[in-house]
Amino acid sequence: MTVAELIESLKALPQDMEIMMLDSDRESPVEIIQVSRGTWGLDLAEEQEAMLDAEYGDNEIPEDVSLGLTDYDTEHFYQDDENGKIAVLVTW
Repeated sequence: MTVAELIESLKALPQDMEIMMLDSDRESPVEIIQVSRGTWGLDLAEEQEAMLDAEYGDNEIPEDVSLGLTDYDTEHFYQDDENGKIAVLVTW
């Protein structure tokens, strides 16, 4: 779902209505405590690899460059309020 689709869906609701999330692992709804913007580690790792391929191709990556690379956890969400590619609703 895109932000535009979510906004359109929410426009039809009363503005003072509370929003909660249903989690398939829980039996009852949970409150949304925050909206975060970021990118999944898998996407960041793929972007980093594509950038290195474009710049170095089959050549060896210089040590000073390789030392500055991030070892992304591909299942982790990395918050980035300016450049993040997705928005997540954070619950407790």
